[in-house]
Amino acid sequence: MLSSNIVIDQYHGVNIEDPYRHVEDLTTPEIKNWIDEQNVKSTNSLHNIKKRQYLIDKQFEYDKNKSYVISKLKVTENNKYFYLKRLPNENISRLYFRDSFEDEEHMLYNPKTFREESKVEHTINYIQPNWDGSKIVISLTSKGKEISEMIILDVSSKEIHPDIISNAWPSSTGGVVWLPNNSEFIYLHHDVVDPKLEGFLKNTTSVVYSLQNSANESKAIFSKKNNSNIEINEEDHPIVTFSNSKNEFLIGKVSGGLSYYDAYSLPIDQISTNNWAPLFKKSDEVKSFIVKGDSLIYKTAKGAPNFKICSTSIKDPDFENPKVIVEEFNDRVITDFDSTNEGIYFVTTKNGVEASLYTLEKSMPIKIELPASFGNITIKAKGCEYEELWIMASGWTTKKVRYEYKKGQIIKKSLDSADNTKGFNVEDIIVEEIEVKAHDGEKIPLSVIYKKGTERNGKTPLMMDSYGSFGLSMTPSFSLRRFLWIQEGGVYAIAHVRGGGEKGDAWHKGGYKASKPNTWKDFISCAEYLIEKKYTDPKQLAVWSGSAGGILIGRAITDRPDLFSAAIIEFGTLNLIRSIDDANGANIAKEFGSIKDSLEFRGLLEMDAYHHIKEKENYPATLLTAGLNDPRVPAWNSVKFGARILAANTSGKPNFLLVDSETGHARDDTKLKEFERYANILAFALWQTGHPEYQPKQN
Repeated sequence: MLSSNIVIDQYHGVNIEDPYRHVEDLTTPEIKNWIDEQNVKSTNSLHNIKKRQYLIDKQFEYDKNKSYVISKLKVTENNKYFYLKRLPNENISRLYFRDSFEDEEHMLYNPKTFREESKVEHTINYIQPNWDGSKIVISLTSKGKEISEMIILDVSSKEIHPDIISNAWPSSTGGVVWLPNNSEFIYLHHDVVDPKLEGFLKNTTSVVYSLQNSANESKAIFSKKNNSNIEINEEDHPIVTFSNSKNEFLIGKVSGGLSYYDAYSLPIDQISTNNWAPLFKKSDEVKSFIVKGDSLIYKTAKGAPNFKICSTSIKDPDFENPKVIVEEFNDRVITDFDSTNEGIYFVTTKNGVEASLYTLEKSMPIKIELPASFGNITIKAKGCEYEELWIMASGWTTKKVRYEYKKGQIIKKSLDSADNTKGFNVEDIIVEEIEVKAHDGEKIPLSVIYKKGTERNGKTPLMMDSYGSFGLSMTPSFSLRRFLWIQEGGVYAIAHVRGGGEKGDAWHKGGYKASKPNTWKDFISCAEYLIEKKYTDPKQLAVWSGSAGGILIGRAITDRPDLFSAAIIEFGTLNLIRSIDDANGANIAKEFGSIKDSLEFRGLLEMDAYHHIKEKENYPATLLTAGLNDPRVPAWNSVKFGARILAANTSGKPNFLLVDSETGHARDDTKLKEFERYANILAFALWQTGHPEYQPKQN
């Protein structure tokens, strides 16, 4: 048992005891040894589960059925295709290229050649070709760090530019924005890239990099230091966007943490002047936008919690009296929109699980019929001057498919090798979309998925997951982990709780800061419903989430430990009061609250699962995972929570901890690491929910 050493902090007159504060330093011999012991104990126990290896083998079998996996597709204005592709015998993806959709593909770059002498396996986590497809930026990272180095590849010669650009994080903070000359681009430069060092995620700078100069000569274009007349806090990310080579304006966003932000405009021909003009404020609640000529077309929640689409001038903006292009719907949320030279297109969803695509004819919404029904649709136009609209669609039991829509015609243009549901009898799968009454009368969407013939007798293993933060929705998509669970006879449920975006901006605000308890209360209401209707019972109910979803799961099991058999929390935010003081704390405070405010502090304390662990309580079995290279959530969240629940738990159920020095937030893991992770989680949950084939081997 890890020793405790109580530290008492006082916040706004409230004394908070922290018995495992010393655990935050993961480098001390005591803590390192304890983590090693927990890793060994947890790994040995998981490897002793009878069918764990079967789950790994099944993932490899599924992977082989697909022939190859395509990701991160980018199409240039002259129709050149760039994408990552991984074959079944490969652990990481390579970069490929086609001159057009129909043309033969060519392998452009193998990440195994990057820093080959280091013997460290790198993965490509971001790509961005320039407008004519003659050059492409490739971002490479290792061990789940996400923070990356960028190289520039000449597409025709395959020669790599001599500069390696460090201190970048394009996969998360702003990406790479090529300028119209195809030889310069903008990216966000991070002065500090080690999450353990002071200054990490602070005072970032958007810079212009030129192929004619070195990275050391990059010019600052948008930053706190460079733009003293603009309110930019040290934790903000001053990101520049430019989505079309024919755009007339750069848009600078002061973003980070919040759904809404302040924005500024700069004519592209005045890029050297640094004369940014105010465009919109946070209070204008602009969720997304496109630039068309000198107009900004945008989606806003201002006066429309289900969103509406408006337009205003960039040179002379008026966000109080904009032109309304698409009015708010009462029963649906506008989730996406874009524009071609044929007009505006937009997507609506009901409860986050029923999607429809529309265009406008004489200002009236006209539904576009797709070849099938989908729960999730996203769209992307090639540009306002072009005809093509690309449609990406998926569902709980339907493969992800990509269409091109042009002149009223829908053409399938997927690069995927085969049906990604192959190997699973999806026609035997039932999907129920239910609304559950919450503690305060709200209706919570709940998706329940299971095989035909599954008995509703209260004895079936059920896995429920959710997230409920930052307005992000749990959108329908085919998931191997779900279908492996269902194939083993379980029911899978997805709770669309408040704090997410399934029912619009108001749904997000309903689980935000002071209203955050609705997130886990909604989750508990869904669990109670599933038990009442005999989908499962507490002995067969497992729950799973990660990152900010750790707040949800952590508080659900500390509020109602009697309701759950097992809980899996990956890379979870579990000690929020302390996390607010971490490098990313100032940004997550925008979602959860500031410790400096007395009322918001009380909200943070209520969200803090670590501080709600009670002594001598019968807690469910827990599996906590963390990555030592995690740039988003410090690993000590899981370690502290794991130590405290292990000491407090009297149920006799296991409390496992897996801390990996070779990963971060599971964003850029290799195939094998991902397969092992899912096998551990599913095997653990099936064991704890009583599945006879997943009980540990008898020694």
